[in-house]
Amino acid sequence: MMEIKVLGRLQVTAGGRSALPEEPEARRVLALLALRADQVVPTCLIAQELWPNGSPPGGDSRLVALIASIRRKLTEALQVSHSRGSARTTGADLLVSTPAGYRLDNCGGLLDARQFERHIGAGYRAMATGNAVKAAERLRLALSLWAGDALCDLTQGTALRAHTTSLHDDRMAALDQWAAIELQLGRHRERLVELGELVDQYRTHQGLHRHYMTALVRCGRSADALRVYDRLCSTLHREGGAEVSPILRRLCDRILNTSVGLGGAVPEFSGSPLTCAG
Repeated sequence: MMEIKVLGRLQVTAGGRSALPEEPEARRVLALLALRADQVVPTCLIAQELWPNGSPPGGDSRLVALIASIRRKLTEALQVSHSRGSARTTGADLLVSTPAGYRLDNCGGLLDARQFERHIGAGYRAMATGNAVKAAERLRLALSLWAGDALCDLTQGTALRAHTTSLHDDRMAALDQWAAIELQLGRHRERLVELGELVDQYRTHQGLHRHYMTALVRCGRSADALRVYDRLCSTLHREGGAEVSPILRRLCDRILNTSVGLGGAVPEFSGSPLTCAG
């Protein structure tokens, strides 16, 4: 069985043993095949990933050599499972040539990107039916699969970057929704430290800042929430001049108005946690 991980550093194992080739170009090809496991990846797309300005002389032969290198590593890894009595399989059985390109057969193995997609899909379906507890659990499972930015150890061309950008966007959307649901469930104290770490990590993500500010106010720390807002404004200005979203500005105004009206004492605060901020 194969196990493929792309949500962090690239990891590919077959028969319980690493099947990563040594050549950086071969790893990029394997990563592209892994992201589209069980689908044919056109030869032209692989070439575009490797050589965005056009295939060099001998490019076709070079690609064939890279494919052979990947197959060789898969075969070596599978020797472990063969010695344990499993059915014989070679790298050529897993990495199949077709008239249009190449297909990496995952043979029912694990691919963390697909697990991630299944978990967030289940989380969003639970949200749609009003099951906030289940939604939080499934989104948390999805997010736990990440061990860094997708394929963070590889140089990425156009094709790989398109995949990893999409995965990153899905991750951030899931993170935003998970934080919102946690607040809906009244877990602002339990998640306060984690939300603080997240806004430190994603210094311009306005949705996470909104959730963190809401949690701070619910914990009676309105002054800290306003400091978080000011820091975000400064960061946005310094890193490109983006504007704070209207929903975040309104939250800041509500905190200010409530604090002034009550002489600085802020009651239990409820934002609109299931609405994503920009």
